[in-house]
Amino acid sequence: MQFLKTFLLTALVLVAPASAAVIQKRDTVDLFIWSGTGFQNYVENYSFDSDSCQAIAAPSSGTVGSATVDDNATCNVYASPDCSGDVAGTLSAPGISDTGSLGSSFGSVLCTVSSSSGSSSTTSSTSKH
Repeated sequence: MQFLKTFLLTALVLVAPASAAVIQKRDTVDLFIWSGTGFQNYVENYSFDSDSCQAIAAPSSGTVGSATVDDNATCNVYASPDCSGDVAGTLSAPGISDTGSLGSSFGSVLCTVSSSSGSSSTTSSTSKH
């Protein structure tokens, strides 16, 4: 009987690590918002998981004047609060110092994090005429 208990306990110890869930590190994104152009009048910082939609509260001025994100992040900007609809523009470091018409479209962002360092940085916005 003791042999059986020892055998079962050993088998359980050997099986347990193999069946344990793998925990994956989630990348977080930091988004910085200013109500003024040229990164003036700092308003707020949002920190959230990459690949998840983040709603953005408009500054008291009503628009986002400038914004930036972490060096390794690229964000799509949406006018909607739930990242639905058309992409209004994109954002990556070093940021957008004057968002122009995109400033009123910061309802939400959906960001991805690059796994490699040294990726190129770009900013752009799209407008419909």
